[in-house]
Amino acid sequence: MRACLMLESNARDEDLAAALNCGADALLLRLGPCAEDGARRDARARACAFIGAARAKTEAPRLFVEAAPLASDLIESDLDSLFGPGPDGVFLPSCEGAAGLQRLGVKLAVREAQAGLIDGATRIVVLVGADPAGILALPSFAGASPRLAALAFDEAGLRAALARPEGGGAAIETARAMVVLAAASARVPALAAPVGAGEEADYAARRRDGFTGAMALDPRQIAAIHQSFPAGENRQKPNSPA
Repeated sequence: MRACLMLESNARDEDLAAALNCGADALLLRLGPCAEDGARRDARARACAFIGAARAKTEAPRLFVEAAPLASDLIESDLDSLFGPGPDGVFLPSCEGAAGLQRLGVKLAVREAQAGLIDGATRIVVLVGADPAGILALPSFAGASPRLAALAFDEAGLRAALARPEGGGAAIETARAMVVLAAASARVPALAAPVGAGEEADYAARRRDGFTGAMALDPRQIAAIHQSFPAGENRQKPNSPA
């Protein structure tokens, strides 16, 4: 996985359709604020419909959904709603280490069995940053679960947690390095945080930091990611296709 396009819960239908042909390796469908309300239920329904429709395409990108954190009661409803078509994977935010990864794996195994899917078919990308404790727990991911597909750096989430809306700083730089090292240890890709419009040159800097792919906010950024992270340069060997 080199390029993953993030799609917000309020994305227009035409933008969702266009995303399937933007060249991204994966799409991340976000469900919006963590609240059990009509907006989130609508976002779940749209995600399911989108996944179902995308299954008809022969070369669709892998489809991931960002679930609620494990500490939230919403995660049960999120997962229950997704296993009709079943996504290719789930992004897990605020994961505090291997135990959280394994807990989600158990939840996914139950839904896979109920949906008649192969055990382990649903992969997990851990989104690291919104909870600083997750940064400190990164070494525990090595060998924790064959479902682990990648580690993704949530730089915006970490900045919010540290009350540092702008600029670098030792904590941000250290977190970047820890994500890269933990991904290499776990033998999975390390995905850099998305950049703003006009800042695509930063992807090359993240490649120099050791990241092997990146997130995007706009389909037009996918080409810049592919240019910054050429195919075949991933030095890591994922435990199964990601």
